[in-house]
Amino acid sequence: MDTKLKNSKTKAMVYALLLALETLAVSALAVCGSMSVSLGNMYWVKDLEPEPDLWTYSGSITNQERYEFLRSVSGAAAIVLVVISVALLLALILLVGRSKTDERGRIYINWFDKIWSEAQIILGCLTGVWFASIIAVMHDIWMSGAYLNVWESTTPEEILFYTRGPFPESAEILYCTLGLLISAFITLECLLSLIKKIKARQFWEKSLLGGAFLAIYRSFKSSDKLLFKVMAVLVVGAALSATWIGLIPVLLALLICVPKAVRKYIEIRKGVEEVRSGNLSYKIPVETDEKGVMGELDRLAAGINDISLASSIAVQNELKNQRLKTDLISNVSHDLKTPLTSMITYVDLLKKEGLDSPAAAEYLDIIDRKTQRLKTLTENLFEAAKASSGAMPVNMEAIDLSQLVSQGLAEMEEKLAARGLDVRVKNGCEGVRVLADGQLMWRVIENLLGNVAKYALDGSRVYIDLEHIGGSGAAGAGDDGSASGSAAAGSAAGSASAGSAAAGKVRLDVKNISRDQLNISAEELMERFKRGDESRNTEGSGLGLAIARDLVKLMHGVFEITIDGDLFKATVLLDAAQD
Repeated sequence: MDTKLKNSKTKAMVYALLLALETLAVSALAVCGSMSVSLGNMYWVKDLEPEPDLWTYSGSITNQERYEFLRSVSGAAAIVLVVISVALLLALILLVGRSKTDERGRIYINWFDKIWSEAQIILGCLTGVWFASIIAVMHDIWMSGAYLNVWESTTPEEILFYTRGPFPESAEILYCTLGLLISAFITLECLLSLIKKIKARQFWEKSLLGGAFLAIYRSFKSSDKLLFKVMAVLVVGAALSATWIGLIPVLLALLICVPKAVRKYIEIRKGVEEVRSGNLSYKIPVETDEKGVMGELDRLAAGINDISLASSIAVQNELKNQRLKTDLISNVSHDLKTPLTSMITYVDLLKKEGLDSPAAAEYLDIIDRKTQRLKTLTENLFEAAKASSGAMPVNMEAIDLSQLVSQGLAEMEEKLAARGLDVRVKNGCEGVRVLADGQLMWRVIENLLGNVAKYALDGSRVYIDLEHIGGSGAAGAGDDGSASGSAAAGSAAGSASAGSAAAGKVRLDVKNISRDQLNISAEELMERFKRGDESRNTEGSGLGLAIARDLVKLMHGVFEITIDGDLFKATVLLDAAQD
């Protein structure tokens, strides 16, 4: 990027230097050329009265040697300056538009280039006329004998194009010098700006007449009234073809537009064949103009591209769903089969040993635990199905999230203490309430804390952070420097209502160290029946995170998890309620 910027600045400096040299060369050419012409056209005859003609002068040469020297030098200098000026002009034409590009790689158009082309042409012509008038003034100055000191003029002032009058010599020199430089610079700028717009293909767009025609053409092109447009084109073409003058532009339009339309039709036909053959990744080229307006065939091509993209996404989703269904059946079968097998085994033992057996109480206790386990798994399955389908009723209200977290910690205190977990709570949203469903939010917190109690490393610390992100959008990352919170904030921006956006967001982060090695991605861990413990020896069902995600989504929030080594982090982002 730095190299491109450096090259762009270098090209801009070279262009400015060449433009300055061209201005000086053209101005010097005007001086030398006017002097050479004046010296070549002087036929001095002493005491000869001139005819009343603009180009007739009289006088006598006083320094023949100096006269010959100035005539030779001015003529040679004029020839050299012509070559230099032409070479510099060609270099400027080649370099214009290449020194700077916009963010899309196109030729950069500055404020002067945005002036209507007709205005630039008029301005260039006016400054050109001014430049020519200064040359005429200088011609008369040389013919009058001023500055050169090689003859004495007897030409009456009334037939001269320019008379000095009360102006001193310094004023004449200043006017001619500044006038030549300014008029030459403006004329060159207008010419190069027009060439730049031609290179950028914006000559007609940046003109008054062309802009008006293009505006009409774009509104006509973007219209969906295809029949009206075709009939209008045919009627106008037929009317113009009735005259010899109108026939030429009609033929030119046919030669330009028909091959382009046929080429686009062939591309669309090829794209349809590719999609029909199963190549859903094939894209038909789509062209737009500078304003992003597409023609009828381009819109058709874009629609076919959208259909192929949607079909490709549908196929990928279907493959993913089939894989998820296979995994779901496998996991459900495993999780249902395990407690059922235990229950059947211990029921058989009770049948054989009888209720009077010393181990009968233990068998019944195991059967009871497995029954409760099966009941919990079945309830989780139904809850996951309702949450993912969106059929669960949601009652949005202002609730105190920090109070819900405290209540959840109180109920989970025994399980957390049994694992030796040290819970550190950082509450940064005192007095701030969130817009959520109390029952659903309690289920989310219960799942998150239950996940910590099941899978956190024994004797480790657990961090629970509550943070209020102001309505101005100035949100920092969490205290661990993770970007997950800020990413979640960006994702939730689109779902926030206008009122809640003014109140800001509330973010809940739950971080713990996993007991088992997390050789799994965050996306996979969010799937149903996925666990960090791939051996499936724990009591979890793998539904907690999936249920929490779906419940938070029902409350118009964002649920994300981040895995960094053995660090597990769950983030919940909800809209803050209005005061």
